[in-house]
Amino acid sequence: MRMKTFTMCLLALVAFGSLTAQELHNSYYHFTPLNINPANAGAFAGSYRINGIYSDKQAAITSRPFRTFTLSADAPIIRGLRKQDWVGVGVQVDVLGQSGLNYMASTTGEFDSRGTQSWTFMKVGLAYHLSLDKKQTNIFTLGAQLSNGSRNFNMLNQRDGRINPQTGSADLDILAFNAGPAQGGGSNNNNSNNVVFGSYRDLSVGVLYNARRKKSDMRLGLAVEGLLNPAIGFSQRSTGNAADSTEHKYFGINVHGSYDMEVNKKLHIVPAFYYYTLGPANALNINSHAWYQLDPEKDFRVGAGLGVRNLRAAILYLGAEYKDFRAGFAYDMDLSSAAIGSDGVGGYELALSYLGKIYKKPKPKAVIFCPKL
Repeated sequence: MRMKTFTMCLLALVAFGSLTAQELHNSYYHFTPLNINPANAGAFAGSYRINGIYSDKQAAITSRPFRTFTLSADAPIIRGLRKQDWVGVGVQVDVLGQSGLNYMASTTGEFDSRGTQSWTFMKVGLAYHLSLDKKQTNIFTLGAQLSNGSRNFNMLNQRDGRINPQTGSADLDILAFNAGPAQGGGSNNNNSNNVVFGSYRDLSVGVLYNARRKKSDMRLGLAVEGLLNPAIGFSQRSTGNAADSTEHKYFGINVHGSYDMEVNKKLHIVPAFYYYTLGPANALNINSHAWYQLDPEKDFRVGAGLGVRNLRAAILYLGAEYKDFRAGFAYDMDLSSAAIGSDGVGGYELALSYLGKIYKKPKPKAVIFCPKL
């Protein structure tokens, strides 16, 4: 019954056929649990969890590819209102840098790669895990996450301002800035020091359902973001102190699910999906992993998987687990028209995770043997 429910949800999401990808989300999203749903904070068996992922996209078609780095930590910190409930907390930092803002110099006709923009986000969240039974086999979670962001520029005289990672479309602020000669647009001026970016604060909420069984683990989640409608444009310029942008972040929705099933003592199969939308940008990632136990005594297993995003990109996953460490590598292959310029190379991601366990060591009572026995 649980597998049937998961399959129906997966088929329903496939029906959203006309989707466009967005660079802000990772292909190996399994290593960014707090990014896809704040309810994932503390949703694991252990004392604490640390995840890190580095992404490099579109290096084959531009000298300024999208390079992002995410580092997160979460933990179940205290017991809830009942013995079987608990509260999780999560902290995450996202850095989106070197976003491909090249421009063509009017004097040489060559591209100048010095122009860049970067985003930095700090996220803090809480999640309450409500167990629907005493054995914690069915768990419903409600989570919330506050984020604070900053946007930095270097040389705002680019010709080709690329996309805004928060909207998935052309960055209207950069285009407007470059178009206005009174504000220093064009290749001969640089007003980057005169631009002020307003404060960025947002709220995300999410729910998660987890059904744990002896040989399976199913998870279904839903999260929404953009609830505070944060501004993502310039707030003012020193050339008049007037607001130049009313652009705000779009409302976003994340839907995700996975079904970890044990085939035998050594083999696990994990089909999964992740659908996300942020305004006009949205995508569906369908993937499946196989994990095989190589050495049960050393607790070492390897994994491999395949995925597809919007029928426009194929994803190869490779992973390994040794005790409490997990490493992952994802390689994107373009299947769309972009493959003409990229030779099919879409980018890669490197990920690492550590699951810490802190337990009190048992203190065995001293045993005194009788010499007469």
